[in-house]
Amino acid sequence: MDIQAKHSNKAVGLWLLAVAFMIWVMVGIGGYTRDSGSGLSIMNWDPVMGTLPPLSDAAWNQVFALYKTIPQAQILHPNIDLAGFKTLFWPEYFHRLWGRLIGLVFFVPLVVFVVRGQIEKRLVPWLALLFLLGGLQGAIGWFMVASGFDPNSVAVEPWRLSLHFSSAMFLFVAVLWTGLTVLRPVAAPVPGGLMLRRVAFVATALLVMTMFAGTFVSGTHAIDVYNPATGAGMGAPPADYLALQPWWLNLFANKAAILFDHQTIATLTALAVLTAAVMALRSSLKGPVRDAALAVGALVLLQYALGVTALVSKIIDVGVMHQMNAVLLLGAFVYMLHGLRGAAR
Repeated sequence: MDIQAKHSNKAVGLWLLAVAFMIWVMVGIGGYTRDSGSGLSIMNWDPVMGTLPPLSDAAWNQVFALYKTIPQAQILHPNIDLAGFKTLFWPEYFHRLWGRLIGLVFFVPLVVFVVRGQIEKRLVPWLALLFLLGGLQGAIGWFMVASGFDPNSVAVEPWRLSLHFSSAMFLFVAVLWTGLTVLRPVAAPVPGGLMLRRVAFVATALLVMTMFAGTFVSGTHAIDVYNPATGAGMGAPPADYLALQPWWLNLFANKAAILFDHQTIATLTALAVLTAAVMALRSSLKGPVRDAALAVGALVLLQYALGVTALVSKIIDVGVMHQMNAVLLLGAFVYMLHGLRGAAR
């Protein structure tokens, strides 16, 4: 590979890693809008004109009057004034603006790189598909938000929230993996790393399950079940685990069951992650795999601590940190698995 090609690969790879970073930031912004109840403050979806916020008193009064027509305002904020509405509006506005910015940062360099011939032809359709999926993510976001406007609803439907988050995670992993592959197109041989790759894959699968379960904890506010006086919501199986019929409905609508499931899968995930980290650190492997092992070991311990703190304190910012750290942990495992592409017995 000549020097110019190396520079092209580096530029494209770093651009994709920057996009992955922006998606990670988006998780934090979205988590805050969800936990603060800001997500329903904007009543329409206008991908173009919606880029600008209200610019006059009349415009502010118009969007405020519209907000007061939905159940969330009438049930949770019956006495809200314009100043209070603005505290709800700005996080959701910035959430949508950041999403548009991600699309811009992805699309413009993509066109430039393609025109200059800096992207391999076989990669162009894949990147175009990722761009289209990013646009679809915006539509899924509106599909989620619209459910919060239904009669007697004060929040979005949990399964739509889960769909929105899960699709965002697919984009995050796809962009990150593609960026790493552009930077390291040839899989380096990893002798003796096959078992580690298998354990790392299992740990990653468990992590994805934990994050999926966590979306229902957030979507249903299942942490409300926690009661320090009785110990409810902390570790032990709830007495009403199968209170709903059919039984599978408890997995998605029974707050006590949702919280217990999340905690149980999280514990299994932590054990699997630490197993993978110890295996990697005890091996003779160096470079990306060892770096990733150190990262996942530290991040999973932090994640567990943040989860318990978020449950006990119910502080929004801690919950947001818990969500963002989970995505960092997922990214670290993507990095590890990418480094183990060439694993062999």
